[in-house]
Amino acid sequence: MGDIEFTKEQQEFVDKQIGVARMQASAVAKSEFDAAQAKAKENAEKAALAADQKWQELAGKHEARVTELEPLQAQVETYKKLVGKMLRDRVKELGDAAKQAVDGLPDGMTALDKLAWLTKNEGLFKSTGDGVGTPQGKKQSTPQSKEIEFSKEVFNF
Repeated sequence: MGDIEFTKEQQEFVDKQIGVARMQASAVAKSEFDAAQAKAKENAEKAALAADQKWQELAGKHEARVTELEPLQAQVETYKKLVGKMLRDRVKELGDAAKQAVDGLPDGMTALDKLAWLTKNEGLFKSTGDGVGTPQGKKQSTPQSKEIEFSKEVFNF
């Protein structure tokens, strides 16, 4: 193919038209890029707001649950003290062997677990006679034995 030759004026005109076309294309591309970035930013802000609203909803539910559980915490503390006292009284009633046995139980056991264990195994710490084969008479109910029976009923030992 043959080369086309332009005059100097024609070449300047063509160059000018190409430059204008490039500048227009660049402006359009920049405008489209800016619009896409603005849309992405808007979508990110919407997502952040939605996440924040979800967080606030979860925080509200958590706060309601805490408010609901606070009174129960006081009851739990009262019950812990009561069970601890029952365990101490029962250990005292059964003697040093029971104290050593309870002290030897795993640290992770709660006072309620220890009391249940002690109640289940109390026969290990009671003497069944006077050592000569003479049977003992029926024991009378004491406040501690009534408390033990109550704990057996309540805690299903």
